[in-house]
Amino acid sequence: MRILMAGGGSGGHIYPALAIADALRRLDPQVEVGYVGTDHGLEKDLVPRHGLPFYRIHAAGLLVRGWRGKLHGLLQAQRGLVEALGLIRRFRPAVVVGTGGYVAGPVGLAAAISGVPLVLQEQNAWPGFTNRKLARYARHIFVPYESARRHFPQRVPVTVLPNPVTLREAPSREEARAALGLKPEWTVLMVTGGSQGAEALNRFVFEHLSEWEQREDWALLWATGKRYWPEIARRLGERAWAWDKNRVQVVEYFYEIARIYRAADLFLGRAGAMTLADLRAYGLPAILVPSPHVAEDHQTENARAMEQEGAAKLLPERMLFHGGFELLSSLMADPALRLQMGKAAQARFDPAADEKMAAIILEVAKAA
Repeated sequence: MRILMAGGGSGGHIYPALAIADALRRLDPQVEVGYVGTDHGLEKDLVPRHGLPFYRIHAAGLLVRGWRGKLHGLLQAQRGLVEALGLIRRFRPAVVVGTGGYVAGPVGLAAAISGVPLVLQEQNAWPGFTNRKLARYARHIFVPYESARRHFPQRVPVTVLPNPVTLREAPSREEARAALGLKPEWTVLMVTGGSQGAEALNRFVFEHLSEWEQREDWALLWATGKRYWPEIARRLGERAWAWDKNRVQVVEYFYEIARIYRAADLFLGRAGAMTLADLRAYGLPAILVPSPHVAEDHQTENARAMEQEGAAKLLPERMLFHGGFELLSSLMADPALRLQMGKAAQARFDPAADEKMAAIILEVAKAA
């Protein structure tokens, strides 16, 4: 049996697809899984390293400003559709699985035209454009929140399952803290805006570094992002800060992020789907500052869902500098509330989500 995965552009679409692909091969070692992406998305690097055959097609986003960008996206989608139709004829999948991103559009449409069953996995509370448009052709849809169900046709079976996370091996909390030089009595804040960083988050943390000088029971693990690292490193070096180097650790990127999740007491950062999946997996309470620059403001919907569950506090970026530090301070000083929030986060984590999805995908394939 052959199964074709399609999803790309960002890690939020790619990592769930890879987790599902791994689960498919665990449940049925005879399954052949192929992956479709573009030659300019993150998937072109991640998928081959994962040991999956990688097939390239042309695709570009349609939710862009200006008629030239929209026209370019439409032309690329048409070209990608022709390429996807040819790939499906050659690969002959029993089912196509789309996890979103613009590359999944032509592949999902090609599956519908070719009569191949289509299964969709959505990562956000507000479903992405591609999955919303493909939903009418789907045989099954996975969503991470009950609230996302209403955005899809009632005739299509929808299963609510958390985003699949491949838990990286991580040390215990005590071992993680010891490896990072963190004292047991310190309350540790983890801050990240993703691989490239977030200007507003970095400015907020920098403006409040004096509090970390004064509060000897607070520790900070801060990843600035590659884009902002040179400037922040320069500014940090311009004065001598009165803190233990282990108590305030500023890096470009968290390369061993599982260790950071284990060591931290509180998270401050964006509300991307897979960030929230990791927060659930590690039971980490959070202050979520959704990016105002993402398509259709889906991060706000993600953060709102987490807040409604009692697992996080939603802090709009426009309010970050107007009460944000007071919110942060109150949570740093309230271990009981952090524990309650962490439990609420972990309650929605399902370590078997990937295999449950894979089992349904295999059922769809066999039924076809």
